[in-house]
Amino acid sequence: MFVTAAIFNAIWLPAWRISTERIAMREGLQRVWQDKRFRLYVLTLTGYFILAVQVMLMLPVMVNQVAGSPAAVKWMYAIEAMLSLSLLYPIARWSEKRFRLETRLMAGLFLMTFSLLPVGMTDSLPSLFMLIGVFYLGSIIAEPARETLSASLASSRARGSYMGFSKLGLAIGGLIGYSGGGWMFDIGQQMALPELPWMLLSSIGMITLLALWWQLQPRPVAPVIFSS
Repeated sequence: MFVTAAIFNAIWLPAWRISTERIAMREGLQRVWQDKRFRLYVLTLTGYFILAVQVMLMLPVMVNQVAGSPAAVKWMYAIEAMLSLSLLYPIARWSEKRFRLETRLMAGLFLMTFSLLPVGMTDSLPSLFMLIGVFYLGSIIAEPARETLSASLASSRARGSYMGFSKLGLAIGGLIGYSGGGWMFDIGQQMALPELPWMLLSSIGMITLLALWWQLQPRPVAPVIFSS
């Protein structure tokens, strides 16, 4: 399947140039680092990825704990596959005509954040699957907008360096999300506070949401006055 996809991409994808000019890798990275807005945006997305990676860590652990059997985890991923196949493209097409990229990213992050808050308080598998479905829905809304927004904020002169640097948030968020997520879950179990890790994750999501709102809101442009 992967070989077929590679052949399809090689034949039919357009030969799109990454950057408008060739520059050294070091110079490209320097340009990215000097772009304060993009750098802050990428580092802020660390919080988004801390939430996103829980699909592979805390959510499966929670499903296993509530169901009492690891076999139930497959249904969690079945929900993800079903929602992605049925809603990803229609939602992306519908929302791109009506909402800004920033609005779509923050709306998706909002759903992801507040779907995690009650997870630690549920002891019913159907209600847990419903919350996970809302989380997946938020991810479906946010992820295409995040990718497109990252590309739109990148400089055309060093787009490859910008897109590579944009994965720094995933690297840092993945590191914190995987290591810290497991640690928080264990601490919550030891303290008999199963809600604790989910409250902390929701707090991270809310802080990230506020930071993105502050960064991405339209700012007035001062008029240029020419002296005669």
